[in-house]
Order: sequence, then C-alpha cells, then structure tokens
Amino acid sequence: MVFQLIHLAKKWAFRVWHVPMGENQDRFLTISKYLTSKNLPYFADFIYDEKALLVNGELVDTIRMEWLDGVLFKEYIEKNLAEPDKLKTLADNFLIMCKDLRDNQISHGDLQEGNILITEKGEIRLVDYDSICVPEIEGQKEFVTGLKGYQHPSRFQGGKASLKADYFSELIIYISLYALAEKPNLWEKYQVKDTQYLLFNELDFEDFEKSIIYNDLTSLSSELELLIEILVEYIAIPNYLDLKPFTSYLSPPKIIEFKTDKDVLIQGANVIISWEVENALEVSINNNIGVVENKGDIEIKPSDSFEYILSAKGFKEELSQKLEIKVFPTPIIKSIQIATPVFENNTILAIQTPEFPNIEIGIKNFSNNLNVSFDNSNYISFENLKFNKLEPQLRTITLKENKLNKIFSSIKNNRVISKILKSQTNEKN
Repeated sequence: MVFQLIHLAKKWAFRVWHVPMGENQDRFLTISKYLTSKNLPYFADFIYDEKALLVNGELVDTIRMEWLDGVLFKEYIEKNLAEPDKLKTLADNFLIMCKDLRDNQISHGDLQEGNILITEKGEIRLVDYDSICVPEIEGQKEFVTGLKGYQHPSRFQGGKASLKADYFSELIIYISLYALAEKPNLWEKYQVKDTQYLLFNELDFEDFEKSIIYNDLTSLSSELELLIEILVEYIAIPNYLDLKPFTSYLSPPKIIEFKTDKDVLIQGANVIISWEVENALEVSINNNIGVVENKGDIEIKPSDSFEYILSAKGFKEELSQKLEIKVFPTPIIKSIQIATPVFENNTILAIQTPEFPNIEIGIKNFSNNLNVSFDNSNYISFENLKFNKLEPQLRTITLKENKLNKIFSSIKNNRVISKILKSQTNEKN
C-alpha cells in the first residue's frame, strides 16, 4: 500500500506491505543501496528502511520514495505535437538517459509510457522500480516483463532478470518520438492517446515488414529508415538477450579517402575524383556533383581552380573534407626556331608534344613550295597546324628535298631536331 506523506515540505511516497514480502525484501534492499550509490538524476530518492514501522508491536520494513511531480510521457508528447523540435530534444535526452543507465549497469526492465514522467523543464524521471535489474540481481527470477507493445516477443517466454532487458523498449520509444516529430498525424491515425501503446503493438512484431506502421515509417527521413532497419534486425533475433544497444549501430561517419588522380591540371584536361566513406546516411560533393554513393569515383573537366568539399552525414554527426584542384591556362607555344639546313634528301623535324589539349603549332615565313604532311589525319593549314585531342606521341613533319634551302641554314643530312619549350605555366614539357 502506498501513501503520500509530507515531511519538511517534501512529498514522499510511503510504501508498506500488508502481506509477507518473501524474497522481495532482499531484492528491494539491493536496488535501494545500488541506486543510492549511483545517484542518477532519473530516479527518485529510493530508501529501503529495515524495521522502520511499528505495527502491533512488530517492526516491519518500509520503502519511501521521493514523490515526483511531472506529466506522464504521453501527455507531454500530445502537448508538443506541434513543436517537433521539443520532441526531438526529448528523444535526444532519452538516448542520453539510456546510455547513462547502461554505463552504470542498470536496466529499468519496464520502460513504457506509464513509467516515464517529464518535468516542467523537460527532464526525464523514471518511476516503478519493481522491475529494476542491477548486477547483484542479474540472473534472478524476473517478476515484471513489461507491456507487449514495448518488448521483444521472446521476453514473455519466461526468463531471468537481465541488464539487457531495456534494449528493445529503448528502440521502440526512440523511434516513436522521432516519427511523431516528423509526422504528427500518426498520433491520431494510431489513436495513441487511448491505448497502452505508442506507435507499435505486439501484432506488428509478428510480420513487421508487412505491417501498416512499417509502411508509414519507411517513407520518412533517412534517420528513421536506419532505425527501422535496426528494428527489423532486432525482431529477427530469436532471443532478446542476444540484442545489443541500438546506439551501437549509429557510429559516426568516417571519411576513408577523398582524392584525385592529378594534383595540377591544364585547363580542359580531365581529372578523376574518388572517395570512400563509412557509416554515412548521405554523402554529397559540392560544385554541382550532388548526392553520391558511399564509395565511388567520377571524371570531371574543371574549367577553373576549385575547392571540392565532400560531406558525410551520419545519424547525429556530419563530417566534411576539402580537396583543392588547381587549373592552369592552356600553354601557347610561341615559336620553334632551328638553324637553316641544306637538304639533299628528306629531313624529319620531330616534335614531342606535351600532354595538353588543343596544341597549336605554327609554321610561318616559308618560301618555295613547302610540302608538309603528317602521319595521321589532323586538320592542316599552311599558316596554322592544329592538333586536337592529342595523347603524348611523336608527330613528324616531312620536308621534301631541296624545298627549304632559302629559309633554313646548313644542317647535316637526316638530322632530327627538337626543342624543349617552356609553357606559360613555367613547367618544362
């Protein structure tokens, strides 16, 4: 039996037994001592007093708990359906609480809307500690298994107290909060106010991927899609004791690589950008590339120097990495000058062309009948010889015998002439 008492202006819930407590006595004493030692903000002061009340000449044990003021979980949600940021903040605070409980080796055992209060400041408080498990209790007989809409189906097959008992209900509550923040009309559609459920019931877990709620939630954000994938995996696991915290699936994104195959480009040349990212819900690259897969490459032809930024969006974190590409103007070869040769036979002028597109080679100030030919089909002009889309290779100009005596000075027969020129970028090619 529970009575509300007031002592020094503080309210207490005073709990006494009118039937023998049996083994519950040691259980509650253990819970009380453990929670007091951890002093977490989610629990009320929970004090087990041995032989604290005199009844008909016999001293009996009692429990007194701080009386918590606040609104029930569902009431808070309904009040803030039009304020999604508040619901997402509540979801984040709930996630922090779950981690704190795990770090301190505590499971509540019956996480559900009736056992969660929200204070005026939005702080979470837990009530009803009969189902709590701490290390000393783990493995003992389980007295409370929770509501079916919050628990893994295997929880009701009979089991023992476990520190893993909250894993499934944590995910159910977190998904419900996130979904209602994104789509408030789910509250009315599933008549949440008038049930003991949030958005899920035990029938949904029998064939989840064919359920109505599954279809409603998979059409929302990428964050919810990931959470639903985790829930699908949870349901497929036969025993809830084999679950792991759903937060372990939400590792922050990691950029493995973001690079190019060239550091410096000449204007008009192509470059390949490649990347690899882990644990990202969405990966994107700026400069009109947009959303991409988590791993891939793309060939682009930048016209100017650019700073490319790869953004990797995780569940709660976002990373970015910069990559600078320098693009220089196309070099122009001003002239090729050689000494005047005397020709008795054919002479070959060989030019090793650099790896630049749209190279222009000009031959001017010639006299007589100059016969110029190339070893492939390029556009040819007496005034301007244009090489388009060249790969590095040897181009040859065949100058017929006795045709250039007046414009070239002496040179030995069959001599190959080449000159290394400097481009406007001052790079030797």
